[in-house]
Amino acid sequence: MAERLTMTLEEFAAIEGIPGRDVLRRIIRDNPDFPATPGTNGVAYQIDVAAAVEWLKARDERRRADEEGRAAAARQLALDMLGSDAVADINQSASPSERKALLEEEFYAIKVAEKRGELIRKASVEAAIADVLAIDAKRRIEFVSRLSKVISLTREQITEAERLSEMDRQQLAAALQSLPLGEVDG
Repeated sequence: MAERLTMTLEEFAAIEGIPGRDVLRRIIRDNPDFPATPGTNGVAYQIDVAAAVEWLKARDERRRADEEGRAAAARQLALDMLGSDAVADINQSASPSERKALLEEEFYAIKVAEKRGELIRKASVEAAIADVLAIDAKRRIEFVSRLSKVISLTREQITEAERLSEMDRQQLAAALQSLPLGEVDG
């Protein structure tokens, strides 16, 4: 079996792309699984080069995955709080900490507005609009009969007025159905 290549801490730290000596000492101290034998007075650290390079690559990959996870969580938080337009508004070139700070700022602004009573719940707006539309529908249905009591109309005129009123109601219903309504509920 071939011997594994080992180096001292100073030799390993001198390799391009490898952290510096002080950072390596901290890594070795904080991570007992790092493939190195700590040095003692007068004896240098001995580092298994191949294993140490793989360990550093795995650490960097874990960091990237953690950063991507935090970015995904921040995007989801933006979606949950502000809707789908919020994700487009957040500067994607900003660092995860900057995006998090922006979202936290927006979150606190929303909380303050909510406490001040400046926000309206979607459900209460929908209920109010539904009430108004129900009243309007009833008034539209009764309009022709109320009109015929005020002025004299023939049967054909009443039928035509009811037909026009029904067309207006259907057009209003179609227009309301085509409105882009979000799925976020408050």
